[in-house]
Amino acid sequence: MRRRELLASAATATTMTVAGCNRLGESLARDDEGETEPVADGPGPVTIETVDAPGSEAGRTTVPQPGGVTFVEFFATTCDICASQMSVVGEAHERVADDVQFLSVTSEPVGLTVSTDEVAAWWDDHGGAWTVATDDGTALARAYDATSVPTAVVVAPDGTETWSHAGRTTASTIVEEIRAASGGESA
Repeated sequence: MRRRELLASAATATTMTVAGCNRLGESLARDDEGETEPVADGPGPVTIETVDAPGSEAGRTTVPQPGGVTFVEFFATTCDICASQMSVVGEAHERVADDVQFLSVTSEPVGLTVSTDEVAAWWDDHGGAWTVATDDGTALARAYDATSVPTAVVVAPDGTETWSHAGRTTASTIVEEIRAASGGESA
């Protein structure tokens, strides 16, 4: 029996490594009574809290940016894949225009399992240099069906989600998807 449990644990760890660090899954798709929430025709704007950290100021921002391209990377401070993707996302950030709303968002329960200061310290330790925010209540993750981390999302100026990817990706792919969302203009 122990061998079977060990093999099941290894399979789960492998699945999480391939798909991402953390399956938010069912918790994002169900309300407090366990009922599945209806999905609207398309996500509307969501206001989230930004964190005082390198490249980021404490405050609030609305996602997506009205009339502009938005890139969001969902992450967790406990995710090794998220940590390894920081340099990739940073390279993409350096290659896109300043008018692109570019941010990374954690849906971790900030204030319960991790503090804002810990998010800021993790951000600094991993070279973050763009806006970082918290998604208290997971409203933004729900809007973009980000059920695992890391998940990257690109939204066109008209608010249409044009690309979403869970797991590892490349800076070139991120930049190409941002350019495509902007109508092929230089990102």
